[in-house]
Amino acid sequence: MEQKVIRSKFNLIILTFSTLLVVVFSVVLSYAWFTDEDHIIYAGEMGFVDVDMNVYFDDGLGGEIPAEEVMISSNENKEGVYRINITDADAPYFVEDLRISINVKSSVDTYFRIKIYEQMTFIYTDINGVTNELASRYDQGVELNYDLDHWYDHSTFDGYLYYQNKVQRISENTPLVIGFVDSYFPDRSFSTKGPGYSLQIAFSIEAVQSDDGPIYIWGLEIPPWGGVW
Repeated sequence: MEQKVIRSKFNLIILTFSTLLVVVFSVVLSYAWFTDEDHIIYAGEMGFVDVDMNVYFDDGLGGEIPAEEVMISSNENKEGVYRINITDADAPYFVEDLRISINVKSSVDTYFRIKIYEQMTFIYTDINGVTNELASRYDQGVELNYDLDHWYDHSTFDGYLYYQNKVQRISENTPLVIGFVDSYFPDRSFSTKGPGYSLQIAFSIEAVQSDDGPIYIWGLEIPPWGGVW
């Protein structure tokens, strides 16, 4: 019998196997950070579910600037947590330039959903020259221009945005790339904050096989947008 080995590297990984195939990739579930690599061997003949995210910034020239993780010190960072500039529209990593896409590498039809975590922070240097970071209240959150033609925003009820179509990779060596945030709102500008403020943002992406996965793993008999899976 063929063995399939699934290798994943994220700051927190939840891998669940039952009679269904499901892989839940939690890029971050809190503002703690972890580094681990899990190797899970499943004996049997089956397909696999595999999705990941590409978080970057539009450089204005058609290129990509990779998002940078939040640095704690010169040699330590918060893995999977990205700092977003919200103070200077002309600076790198400004929120209006944020772009997010999904790489689908699954060999079977897959549904997936995403939850977003945000934290406003204020950074200052005290009289001893020590840099400090404080969490700051941020009630309104950050509006991003999600592709709601293909995604369904159910975040008011369970915190997730759902991709409405079941999908899989194009070929063994070519993932299917799906846009999540392709642009900022064309008719508005972000209201910048004062110096010292920044936004920390992280994501949890969950993927299940389309056959009964949403029902038995997510507990959803019907899609949040109605109809059938």
